[in-house]
Amino acid sequence: MEAALRGAGDAFILGCNHPIWPSLGLVDGARSSNDLARNWTAIRDMGRQSLLRGWQNGRFWWNDPDCALLHSGMLMDISGKTIGKQAMPWNEVLFHATVVHASGGMLLSGDDLPTLSPEALGVLRKLIPPTGKAADFSDETLAVGRTPKKGGEYLYLFNWGDAPVDRVVSLPGKVNLKNYWTGETLGTFEGEYRVPSLPPHSALMIETMFEKK
Repeated sequence: MEAALRGAGDAFILGCNHPIWPSLGLVDGARSSNDLARNWTAIRDMGRQSLLRGWQNGRFWWNDPDCALLHSGMLMDISGKTIGKQAMPWNEVLFHATVVHASGGMLLSGDDLPTLSPEALGVLRKLIPPTGKAADFSDETLAVGRTPKKGGEYLYLFNWGDAPVDRVVSLPGKVNLKNYWTGETLGTFEGEYRVPSLPPHSALMIETMFEKK
């Protein structure tokens, strides 16, 4: 690896499925999960791996949560011909996109961009640029995370299970809330925000802004 670094000059070196501790100081970016696939099991398991390794991001290297997979519906080639089976449902696409944003690390697209729907392209645009900061979670259930931003913060509410769950997030004062992916205004809240019955395999990403005095 040291020889590769010398030969690469100022190139960005990305470690993929590499031994973590022996790679310290030898790579610029590092895969933070196993390989992704377009199914819920992979999205769930690889998502947990990336978020649990968020503490490495910006300390050891830039975490790479693997490619953003945002295609929903039947997989088709650029001509419109069906080439694969049903891709992920939209709720799982947004779950995965929320994980990628919460990771704060690198962004690589894993889709054939000309075949993406306008909705998926909109999500991809909202992933650019990465925040550079991994979300903080209160515990390893990874139910609610938060990343500070200028004038507010990003909130990440996850349901990793197969049944609806309630989610409650504390608020640091009186804030305006907006659904980050759709742009829908959720209202002004103070103290806490409750989400009853967050559906299975889904996530809600909220952008908060402090009220101007």
